[in-house]
Amino acid sequence: MKREQMSAILGDTISPDDLDNLRHMVGALSHIPKSQWGFRNHFAPSQADLPSMERLEIAGLAQKGRPYEETHYYHATEAGCVAAGLNKRQTEKALNP
Repeated sequence: MKREQMSAILGDTISPDDLDNLRHMVGALSHIPKSQWGFRNHFAPSQADLPSMERLEIAGLAQKGRPYEETHYYHATEAGCVAAGLNKRQTEKALNP
């Protein structure tokens, strides 16, 4: 699903930048072979990314993990993996490291 299509489904709450952070969280990036997507499931946000993580958490696409410096790690939920474009196998890999 394309970025614009996913944004239309999720509405105004989740921005395209939030989806980019979610994709980064699970390694679903253009420079990473699709066969490897889901190889990780963590995001250590900067202070600037915290509002994005909070929106993803409220939407049920990410959850707060253990503390990291002045913030926490965040991890994609199953719904977050789907929203990031992972297939079933990739989602299982992301959720069960």
